[in-house]
This record gives sequence, C-alpha cells and structure tokens, in this order.
Amino acid sequence: MRDEIFAELDIEYPEGHDTRLLDQGIDSVGFIKLIVLMESKFNISIPDEDLLFEKFSTAGLILNYLTVKTL
Repeated sequence: MRDEIFAELDIEYPEGHDTRLLDQGIDSVGFIKLIVLMESKFNISIPDEDLLFEKFSTAGLILNYLTVKTL
C-alpha cells in the first residue's frame, strides 16, 4: 500500500498505523484522490455511505478497509 497509494498522495507514509492522515498533511482534495486511487489500484468500488474521512483517517483503517474489500 505504501508504494501504491501514499507515494501518489505526496504525503509521507505514517510512522504508525494509528497516525492520523490529517497530521501527515492530507486535505479534502487528498482524501478524494485517496478514494480514487484505492478504487483504481485495487479494483474496488467504495459506496457513498463509506465516503467518510473517519473510515480512512489512518493507515491502519485504510489497510483494514482494503483487506475486507479485496477478500
């Protein structure tokens, strides 16, 4: 995920999986880019009801979401 997503977001990969992405510099435009990258790189569709920053606010939450969606 580090190479697939964070490199393209122009933010540093967080040291810990619980580090908030807001603290890493992601903003609302970055959040939309994150969603688009996840959908295209992992061939998933993220439903509207999941488009909440709280669901993707840390690397750990993103990893968990991708794990569930790609199984």
